[in-house]
Amino acid sequence: MQENEALETIQHRREISTQEASRISGLSLNHLAYLLRQGKLEGRRFGDRTWMVYEDSLRAYLATPHKPGRPVKKQVNKVKKLREKPEYQFYQVSPAEQIKYPTPKARIVVGYGYGEQLQNNLSSTDLYSLASPNALWLMQEAEIERFAVDDCIILTNSRDFAGWDADEIQITVLSSSVPVPADLEEVRQVKIPEIEKHYFNPSHYQLASFTPSFADFGRLNIALAPLRFYDYYALTPFLDEPLLVDLDGSKISIRQKYARAALIYNSNDRERSVIPAPISLQCVVITKDQQVILVERSSSVAYYPNHWSASFEENMAAPGVDWRGRSVKSDDANFVAGAMRGLEAEFAIPQNAVESVKILSLNVEYLTLSVDVIILIKVELNAEEIRQRWMVEAWDKDEASRFASISTDLHEVVDKLFSKTLWHPTSRMRLIQFLFHTYGVKEVAKAIEAWGIERK
Repeated sequence: MQENEALETIQHRREISTQEASRISGLSLNHLAYLLRQGKLEGRRFGDRTWMVYEDSLRAYLATPHKPGRPVKKQVNKVKKLREKPEYQFYQVSPAEQIKYPTPKARIVVGYGYGEQLQNNLSSTDLYSLASPNALWLMQEAEIERFAVDDCIILTNSRDFAGWDADEIQITVLSSSVPVPADLEEVRQVKIPEIEKHYFNPSHYQLASFTPSFADFGRLNIALAPLRFYDYYALTPFLDEPLLVDLDGSKISIRQKYARAALIYNSNDRERSVIPAPISLQCVVITKDQQVILVERSSSVAYYPNHWSASFEENMAAPGVDWRGRSVKSDDANFVAGAMRGLEAEFAIPQNAVESVKILSLNVEYLTLSVDVIILIKVELNAEEIRQRWMVEAWDKDEASRFASISTDLHEVVDKLFSKTLWHPTSRMRLIQFLFHTYGVKEVAKAIEAWGIERK
């Protein structure tokens, strides 16, 4: 009995990120990592460098006399100086344990079997500890903190997740693509012939920059740049291979060298992501009978085959050519237009059946470093009507192999969140943001905590 009580005590020690520990203590991230490695601070380690610190251990350390570590400000200045060097050269880093990309025969797949990695998080009862080790590592390398679920990290969100309407987002489309560093271009040219064997090269958009919707601006300002499928998919499956050369001459992966910039999208050329990645519209569909649509992705798709999605994903289309080489002039002028095109292609739901559309947030997906726009769509059709349309009428119906739905009830969605489901890496974030929008952040946090207490 005493052993069980001791175990309970250990399990309930509050953990904080190294960024939060740095703010509390005034110590740099590097010095905190040194203290953790030396056992002078207690915490849990993920991979090579990512740590969570036990708060009581930090308080005890600060309460005893010790030589202060390197000030955070100096460390930030050093990173800033490195970022000002040409070719976007950054520190060499050691990432968390990366998710591998198995290559099934005859084609390249990203995120195959990804959802199996989520099982480590299923015991969490804290809304704010749902980030994967990968997301924690990326935030630490970028020296920022964000709310994250699994491998999905928020860039910016609407106030209280109430959502932006289409007229509250100003989109500017650039005429040319965003250039990449020379070493990335070299890798891309080597890999493109391998990609050409299996895939068509449609035109999409990537996020070039954004200005958050602060009160002074009154809207979210977005700049998009054209991007071809080959230009990003020639890199995406190989982000974790040691294909680049670091400052000291050692081999380093694309993710290690450049991924930290994926969380930076300012208008300044020195402060934007350098890895080409598409805008992905991540849409949650709510039916007239208050159901959330779920689909299992087909085994034939390039991203996350056989994973469950809530409800569908769609890249933003840009003018280009079709698979026959014919010119395609139509494009998605904004996020809502792209979502409406995807809704009709995936489920045969016309725009006149849509009750409302809200853009909840911009996010970064760790595995692909793409920018995900989470969109909530309410329709005037019930779940069974949508299922029937999907089976017979939807043009892209073969992108999904199974159709399902769950009630929008707060506790039913929370139960589903923590079920043994092979989730697409942004699906739990989508469902949680839907809950934020519908019930409020505090109520959602309470429901997740209650879910954990009931299962102890």
